[in-house]
Amino acid sequence: MSLTEKQIEEIAELLETGMVCYIHRITGEIESLPKTEENEFFFSADEELPWQDVLDKIEKDRDNYHIIEGMQSSEAFEVMQNFADQITDNYFRDKIYRILSNKNPFRHFKTLIDSSPYRQHWFDFKKLAYIDFVRKQVSN
Repeated sequence: MSLTEKQIEEIAELLETGMVCYIHRITGEIESLPKTEENEFFFSADEELPWQDVLDKIEKDRDNYHIIEGMQSSEAFEVMQNFADQITDNYFRDKIYRILSNKNPFRHFKTLIDSSPYRQHWFDFKKLAYIDFVRKQVSN
């Protein structure tokens, strides 16, 4: 499957926000849906889901769609570790390592990064990690 750099970046952004992407193998069209149906309890049983038309479209032609889901938690954890590995500030890097070795590493990592001068660096690093992740998914 051949995707443009723009499509790869679009998929990476969608995955990062918790979506699942469906790429039509023939047209290259990208569809996305929420990763889980956890939000469906906000809708009554007789109310159509806002993404029902996308679901229907995919179901009608399921064999022609390649599915890309977001990273597993172990993969996302590895991205955080890789980020820590490349930090040159020993004190901050050690703080990240301590957080990653304790309970609730995702939440504590986010809290630490959000209040640090490395916040934008983290976003850039994570974006590149997601782009690489998508490239690997579409090359298989």
